[in-house]
Amino acid sequence: MMVFSRHPMASQQTRLQGQLVDYELLRSRRRSITFSVSPKGLSVRAPSGMALATIEDAVQEKSRWIVSKIGGMQQRQERIASQRVIWQDGAQLAYLGQTLQLRLTDPATASPPARHAAKGIALLTPADESTEFTTDQAAQWTLLLALPMSANAAQIRDATQAWLMRQATQHYSERMDHFAKQLGVTWRKLALSGATTRWGSAKADGSIRLHWRLMQFSPDMIDYVVAHELSHLRELNHSPRFWATLASVLPDYEQPQKRLKAAVLPVWE
Repeated sequence: MMVFSRHPMASQQTRLQGQLVDYELLRSRRRSITFSVSPKGLSVRAPSGMALATIEDAVQEKSRWIVSKIGGMQQRQERIASQRVIWQDGAQLAYLGQTLQLRLTDPATASPPARHAAKGIALLTPADESTEFTTDQAAQWTLLLALPMSANAAQIRDATQAWLMRQATQHYSERMDHFAKQLGVTWRKLALSGATTRWGSAKADGSIRLHWRLMQFSPDMIDYVVAHELSHLRELNHSPRFWATLASVLPDYEQPQKRLKAAVLPVWE
């Protein structure tokens, strides 16, 4: 039978729900066993002196949960792979919950507004009528990149990322000011993150880190992450008091929270 899940650092193998699962076993000075499933596969952390038979019993006891998590992770990775961006003229990606089309416009020959775009980039919404690019894309946003048609994929990707990060800094700062006032907290520093497992983080000193690719989600999902991290400036935990604090500024936070957990973004490469 084919292996259901093969971890690249696997040292153990077992059969769960009729499927073979290779998993990474990590030992340390701890008192209990924990399980985690990532795109790599299953990792099991156990006390240094615990017998393999005891660990195997624990894995079997959690088999239903493990198989469910691995299946969900595999489906998620398949969705990510199917949405891969091809960096070329006409490429599409999400921006603030909208579809954004990339168009290359050589600044030497382009018509306005491309020639006057700040830092070589201009964003056109469906309300803009001063461009030839809205003829058959009436309901689509367009990002004009001041790059020649000969630009390679890396140049297009890097120009788009630089623009998206500038937009993120501005948008996040505005939303943080908005929610900080309501929460009665003060944020002191914003840093953009590219973490693979967290959308945001907060420190007691008022430092906030937010993933720049949140800009590809809808505004209410961004607001959820912003308000979530700012709420940590009052409660550095996930206690009932923390969730009550968050609900005081976002009463319906559970809806964007659920959508964020289920959301996937294409690999940025």
